[in-house]
Amino acid sequence: MTLPVELDASFGKALPILKAGRYIEPSDEAAVKRILRAAALTYVAGSLASLLNLARWIALLRRA
Repeated sequence: MTLPVELDASFGKALPILKAGRYIEPSDEAAVKRILRAAALTYVAGSLASLLNLARWIALLRRA
């Protein structure tokens, strides 16, 4: 649920602001998109880590 929100924040809001304010050069736009995508994917990594941690706890509790 967080990933769509983050993607919208990056590409629906931040990128247009960066372009409109001329904070980035048109030649740098592809690199900026890659960075924004990488930032959004940190949420995916965090979610996967949480799921793995939950699975670990379930396995530990079943042994007890």
